[in-house]
Amino acid sequence: MDTVLIALGGNAILKRGEDATFPTQYKNVKNAAKSMVNLLSKEDIKLVITHGNGPQVGGELLRNEYAERQIPQLPLYVLTAETQAFIGSMLEAAMLNEMHRKTVDKRISAVLTHVLVDRHDKAFGRPTKPIGPHYSKKELERRLRCGRFDFVETGGAYRRVVPSPEPLEVIELESIRRMLDSGHIVIAGGGGGIPMAESKGAITGVDAVIDKDATSQLLASELKADKLIILTDAECLYMEYGNESSGIIDINAGDLKKMLGSFQGGTIKPKVEACIKFVENGGKEAYIGNLFKLTELLDRKSGTRITR
Repeated sequence: MDTVLIALGGNAILKRGEDATFPTQYKNVKNAAKSMVNLLSKEDIKLVITHGNGPQVGGELLRNEYAERQIPQLPLYVLTAETQAFIGSMLEAAMLNEMHRKTVDKRISAVLTHVLVDRHDKAFGRPTKPIGPHYSKKELERRLRCGRFDFVETGGAYRRVVPSPEPLEVIELESIRRMLDSGHIVIAGGGGGIPMAESKGAITGVDAVIDKDATSQLLASELKADKLIILTDAECLYMEYGNESSGIIDINAGDLKKMLGSFQGGTIKPKVEACIKFVENGGKEAYIGNLFKLTELLDRKSGTRITR
Protein backbone atom coordinates (compact mmCIF):
# COMPACT_ATOMS: atom_id res chain seq x y z
CA MET A 1 0.00 0.00 0.00
CA ASP A 2 1.46 3.35 -1.04
CA THR A 3 1.98 6.13 1.48
CA VAL A 4 1.06 9.54 0.07
CA LEU A 5 1.68 12.92 1.69
CA ILE A 6 -0.44 15.80 0.38
CA ALA A 7 0.68 19.30 1.36
CA LEU A 8 -1.93 22.07 1.11
CA GLY A 9 -0.63 25.61 0.76
CA GLY A 10 -1.90 28.27 3.16
CA ASN A 11 -2.35 30.56 0.16
CA ALA A 12 -4.46 27.90 -1.51
CA ILE A 13 -6.76 27.68 1.53
CA LEU A 14 -7.08 31.47 1.42
CA LYS A 15 -6.39 32.83 -2.06
CA ARG A 16 -4.85 36.22 -2.66
CA GLY A 17 -7.56 38.88 -2.79
CA GLU A 18 -10.16 36.80 -0.92
CA ASP A 19 -11.69 38.04 2.31
CA ALA A 20 -10.14 36.19 5.25
CA THR A 21 -13.50 34.99 6.57
CA PHE A 22 -14.15 31.56 8.00
CA PRO A 23 -16.82 30.70 5.36
CA THR A 24 -14.41 31.55 2.53
CA GLN A 25 -11.62 29.40 3.95
CA TYR A 26 -13.95 26.53 4.80
CA LYS A 27 -15.38 26.60 1.27
CA ASN A 28 -11.84 26.20 -0.15
CA VAL A 29 -11.06 23.43 2.34
CA LYS A 30 -14.28 21.59 1.40
CA ASN A 31 -13.24 21.64 -2.25
CA ALA A 32 -9.81 20.27 -1.33
CA ALA A 33 -11.47 17.56 0.77
CA LYS A 34 -13.58 16.47 -2.21
CA SER A 35 -10.44 15.87 -4.28
CA MET A 36 -8.69 13.93 -1.52
CA VAL A 37 -11.71 11.77 -0.68
CA ASN A 38 -12.19 11.08 -4.37
CA LEU A 39 -8.62 9.75 -4.39
CA LEU A 40 -9.32 7.62 -1.30
CA SER A 41 -12.42 6.16 -2.98
CA LYS A 42 -10.31 4.98 -5.92
CA GLU A 43 -7.05 3.92 -4.27
CA ASP A 44 -6.17 2.10 -1.05
CA ILE A 45 -3.46 4.36 0.33
CA LYS A 46 -2.03 5.62 3.59
CA LEU A 47 -2.67 9.37 3.57
CA VAL A 48 -0.94 12.15 5.46
CA ILE A 49 -2.15 15.74 5.02
CA THR A 50 -0.03 18.77 5.88
CA HIS A 51 -0.96 22.41 5.38
CA GLY A 52 0.48 25.89 5.36
CA ASN A 53 -0.61 28.78 7.55
CA GLY A 54 1.09 31.88 6.10
CA PRO A 55 -2.01 34.04 5.64
CA GLN A 56 -3.64 32.73 8.81
CA VAL A 57 -0.71 33.12 11.21
CA GLY A 58 -0.06 36.60 9.80
CA GLY A 59 -3.68 37.46 10.50
CA GLU A 60 -3.39 36.23 14.08
CA LEU A 61 -0.24 38.32 14.51
CA LEU A 62 -2.16 41.42 13.37
CA ARG A 63 -5.02 40.64 15.78
CA ASN A 64 -2.52 40.39 18.63
CA GLU A 65 -0.90 43.70 17.70
CA TYR A 66 -4.23 45.54 17.37
CA ALA A 67 -5.51 44.18 20.69
CA GLU A 68 -2.33 44.52 22.75
CA ARG A 69 -3.72 47.42 24.83
CA GLN A 70 -6.43 45.12 26.17
CA ILE A 71 -4.82 41.65 25.91
CA PRO A 72 -1.11 40.74 26.16
CA GLN A 73 0.38 39.50 22.88
CA LEU A 74 1.10 35.80 22.41
CA PRO A 75 4.44 34.53 21.03
CA LEU A 76 4.55 33.78 17.30
CA TYR A 77 5.07 30.05 17.89
CA VAL A 78 1.86 29.95 19.97
CA LEU A 79 0.02 31.57 17.07
CA THR A 80 1.29 28.72 14.88
CA ALA A 81 -0.24 26.29 17.38
CA GLU A 82 -3.54 28.19 17.21
CA THR A 83 -3.66 28.18 13.41
CA GLN A 84 -2.63 24.52 13.35
CA ALA A 85 -5.72 23.70 15.41
CA PHE A 86 -7.98 26.04 13.42
CA ILE A 87 -7.03 24.71 9.98
CA GLY A 88 -6.74 21.12 11.22
CA SER A 89 -10.27 21.32 12.61
CA MET A 90 -11.63 22.65 9.29
CA LEU A 91 -9.84 19.91 7.36
CA GLU A 92 -10.97 17.12 9.64
CA ALA A 93 -14.60 18.23 9.58
CA ALA A 94 -14.60 18.68 5.79
CA MET A 95 -12.96 15.28 5.26
CA LEU A 96 -15.40 13.51 7.62
CA ASN A 97 -18.41 15.04 5.88
CA GLU A 98 -17.12 14.17 2.43
CA MET A 99 -16.17 10.61 3.45
CA HIS A 100 -19.66 10.14 4.84
CA ARG A 101 -21.15 11.42 1.58
CA LYS A 102 -18.94 9.09 -0.49
CA THR A 103 -19.27 6.16 1.97
CA VAL A 104 -15.51 5.99 2.48
CA ASP A 105 -14.88 4.13 5.75
CA LYS A 106 -11.76 5.78 7.18
CA ARG A 107 -10.78 7.31 10.50
CA ILE A 108 -9.04 10.68 10.58
CA SER A 109 -7.08 12.48 13.27
CA ALA A 110 -5.37 15.87 13.47
CA VAL A 111 -2.08 15.72 15.40
CA LEU A 112 -0.73 18.82 17.13
CA THR A 113 2.81 18.73 15.76
CA HIS A 114 6.03 20.18 17.20
CA VAL A 115 9.21 20.41 15.15
CA LEU A 116 12.75 20.84 16.44
CA VAL A 117 14.95 23.56 14.97
CA ASP A 118 18.41 24.88 15.82
CA ARG A 119 18.10 28.08 17.86
CA HIS A 120 21.38 29.21 16.23
CA ASP A 121 20.05 28.70 12.69
CA LYS A 122 21.17 31.60 10.48
CA ALA A 123 17.52 32.10 9.46
CA PHE A 124 16.89 33.93 12.74
CA GLY A 125 19.10 36.75 11.48
CA ARG A 126 17.65 36.72 7.96
CA PRO A 127 13.82 36.61 7.89
CA THR A 128 12.49 35.16 4.61
CA LYS A 129 9.09 33.53 5.31
CA PRO A 130 6.15 35.63 4.01
CA ILE A 131 3.10 35.67 6.29
CA GLY A 132 -0.12 37.63 6.50
CA PRO A 133 -1.85 39.82 3.92
CA HIS A 134 -0.44 41.29 0.71
CA TYR A 135 0.08 45.07 0.90
CA SER A 136 0.23 47.68 -1.83
CA LYS A 137 3.05 50.21 -1.46
CA LYS A 138 0.70 52.72 0.19
CA GLU A 139 -0.74 50.10 2.54
CA LEU A 140 2.77 49.00 3.50
CA GLU A 141 3.82 52.57 4.30
CA ARG A 142 0.71 52.97 6.45
CA ARG A 143 1.42 49.72 8.34
CA LEU A 144 5.07 50.64 8.90
CA ARG A 145 3.98 53.85 10.60
CA CYS A 146 2.21 51.68 13.21
CA GLY A 147 5.15 49.33 13.78
CA ARG A 148 8.35 48.25 12.04
CA PHE A 149 8.79 44.77 10.58
CA ASP A 150 10.76 43.03 7.85
CA PHE A 151 9.04 42.70 4.48
CA VAL A 152 9.64 41.42 0.97
CA GLU A 153 8.20 42.25 -2.44
CA THR A 154 6.40 39.33 -4.05
CA GLY A 155 4.35 39.40 -7.24
CA GLY A 156 4.02 43.19 -7.27
CA ALA A 157 2.88 43.40 -3.63
CA TYR A 158 4.55 43.36 -0.21
CA ARG A 159 4.34 40.92 2.70
CA ARG A 160 5.77 40.71 6.18
CA VAL A 161 8.56 38.14 6.56
CA VAL A 162 9.68 36.24 9.68
CA PRO A 163 12.51 33.78 10.40
CA SER A 164 12.09 30.33 8.86
CA PRO A 165 14.66 27.88 10.30
CA GLU A 166 15.28 24.43 8.83
CA PRO A 167 13.19 21.64 10.41
CA LEU A 168 15.40 18.99 12.02
CA GLU A 169 13.00 16.53 13.66
CA VAL A 170 9.25 15.97 13.86
CA ILE A 171 8.70 15.23 17.55
CA GLU A 172 5.42 13.34 17.02
CA LEU A 173 6.85 11.21 14.16
CA GLU A 174 6.33 7.81 15.82
CA SER A 175 2.78 8.67 16.85
CA ILE A 176 2.01 9.69 13.26
CA ARG A 177 3.58 6.47 11.95
CA ARG A 178 1.54 4.28 14.31
CA MET A 179 -1.69 6.06 13.44
CA LEU A 180 -1.02 5.56 9.73
CA ASP A 181 -0.27 1.88 10.27
CA SER A 182 -3.56 1.51 12.16
CA GLY A 183 -5.52 2.89 9.21
CA HIS A 184 -5.94 6.55 10.18
CA ILE A 185 -5.72 9.46 7.79
CA VAL A 186 -3.41 11.86 9.64
CA ILE A 187 -3.38 15.65 9.50
CA ALA A 188 0.02 16.77 10.79
CA GLY A 189 2.79 19.36 10.49
CA GLY A 190 0.37 22.26 10.15
CA GLY A 191 2.10 25.54 9.35
CA GLY A 192 5.42 23.70 9.24
CA GLY A 193 4.96 22.59 12.84
CA ILE A 194 5.27 24.49 16.11
CA PRO A 195 8.98 25.51 16.21
CA MET A 196 10.83 24.27 19.28
CA ALA A 197 14.51 24.40 20.22
CA GLU A 198 16.36 22.20 22.68
CA SER A 199 18.58 23.49 25.47
CA LYS A 200 19.89 21.66 28.55
CA GLY A 201 17.52 18.75 28.04
CA ALA A 202 14.37 20.85 27.68
CA ILE A 203 12.48 22.18 24.65
CA THR A 204 11.08 25.68 24.39
CA GLY A 205 9.20 27.51 21.65
CA VAL A 206 11.00 29.95 19.36
CA ASP A 207 9.47 32.79 17.36
CA ALA A 208 9.54 31.64 13.76
CA VAL A 209 7.37 30.03 11.09
CA ILE A 210 8.92 26.89 9.60
CA ASP A 211 8.32 26.44 5.91
CA LYS A 212 5.56 23.85 5.58
CA ASP A 213 7.09 22.42 2.39
CA ALA A 214 10.38 21.71 4.17
CA THR A 215 8.54 20.00 7.04
CA SER A 216 6.34 18.10 4.57
CA GLN A 217 9.45 16.78 2.83
CA LEU A 218 11.08 15.81 6.12
CA LEU A 219 7.95 14.01 7.29
CA ALA A 220 7.40 12.29 3.93
CA SER A 221 11.01 11.09 3.82
CA GLU A 222 10.98 9.87 7.42
CA LEU A 223 7.75 7.96 6.76
CA LYS A 224 9.29 6.53 3.54
CA ALA A 225 6.33 7.86 1.58
CA ASP A 226 5.99 6.92 -2.07
CA LYS A 227 4.57 10.26 -3.24
CA LEU A 228 4.82 13.87 -2.10
CA ILE A 229 2.08 16.07 -3.59
CA ILE A 230 2.26 19.82 -3.02
CA LEU A 231 -0.99 21.59 -3.88
CA THR A 232 -1.10 25.35 -4.18
CA ASP A 233 -2.77 28.11 -6.20
CA ALA A 234 -0.49 27.59 -9.23
CA GLU A 235 -1.30 25.26 -12.12
CA CYS A 236 2.26 23.91 -12.36
CA LEU A 237 5.90 25.00 -12.42
CA TYR A 238 6.87 27.47 -15.13
CA MET A 239 10.26 27.95 -16.75
CA GLU A 240 9.48 31.67 -16.94
CA TYR A 241 7.46 33.32 -14.16
CA GLY A 242 4.17 34.67 -15.55
CA ASN A 243 4.53 32.87 -18.89
CA GLU A 244 1.80 30.24 -18.92
CA SER A 245 3.13 28.70 -22.13
CA SER A 246 6.36 27.71 -20.34
CA GLY A 247 4.74 25.13 -18.04
CA ILE A 248 6.83 22.12 -16.98
CA ILE A 249 4.96 18.81 -17.21
CA ASP A 250 7.59 16.16 -16.36
CA ILE A 251 11.16 16.68 -15.19
CA ASN A 252 13.78 14.74 -13.26
CA ALA A 253 15.19 16.05 -10.01
CA GLY A 254 18.68 16.59 -11.44
CA ASP A 255 17.48 18.84 -14.26
CA LEU A 256 15.13 20.71 -11.93
CA LYS A 257 17.99 21.34 -9.50
CA LYS A 258 19.89 23.18 -12.23
CA MET A 259 16.92 25.55 -12.59
CA LEU A 260 16.57 26.43 -8.88
CA GLY A 261 17.92 29.94 -9.32
CA SER A 262 15.04 30.86 -11.62
CA PHE A 263 12.32 30.24 -9.03
CA GLN A 264 11.09 32.92 -6.66
CA GLY A 265 12.32 32.56 -3.08
CA GLY A 266 9.76 32.40 -0.26
CA THR A 267 6.94 31.19 -2.50
CA ILE A 268 7.50 28.56 -5.20
CA LYS A 269 11.21 27.88 -4.58
CA PRO A 270 10.69 26.07 -1.23
CA LYS A 271 8.21 23.75 -2.96
CA VAL A 272 10.72 22.93 -5.68
CA GLU A 273 13.49 22.34 -3.11
CA ALA A 274 11.21 20.05 -1.08
CA CYS A 275 10.31 17.94 -4.14
CA ILE A 276 13.94 17.60 -5.21
CA LYS A 277 15.06 16.58 -1.72
CA PHE A 278 12.20 14.09 -1.36
CA VAL A 279 13.08 12.34 -4.62
CA GLU A 280 16.81 12.40 -3.84
CA ASN A 281 16.08 10.79 -0.46
CA GLY A 282 14.31 7.82 -2.03
CA GLY A 283 10.78 9.00 -2.80
CA LYS A 284 9.30 7.65 -6.03
CA GLU A 285 7.85 10.90 -7.37
CA ALA A 286 6.74 14.35 -6.34
CA TYR A 287 4.06 16.63 -7.77
CA ILE A 288 3.29 20.36 -7.73
CA GLY A 289 -0.14 21.51 -8.91
CA ASN A 290 -3.43 23.22 -8.29
CA LEU A 291 -5.36 22.64 -5.06
CA PHE A 292 -8.56 21.83 -6.92
CA LYS A 293 -7.04 19.57 -9.61
CA LEU A 294 -5.68 16.61 -7.65
CA THR A 295 -7.36 14.04 -9.91
CA GLU A 296 -6.09 15.76 -13.07
CA LEU A 297 -2.62 16.00 -11.51
CA LEU A 298 -2.37 12.26 -10.89
CA ASP A 299 -3.90 11.51 -14.30
CA ARG A 300 -1.12 13.69 -15.81
CA LYS A 301 -3.54 16.22 -17.26
CA SER A 302 -2.30 19.03 -15.04
CA GLY A 303 0.61 20.04 -12.82
CA THR A 304 4.29 19.09 -12.73
CA ARG A 305 5.74 15.67 -11.89
CA ILE A 306 9.31 15.34 -10.55
CA THR A 307 11.03 11.95 -10.78
CA ARG A 308 14.52 10.54 -10.18
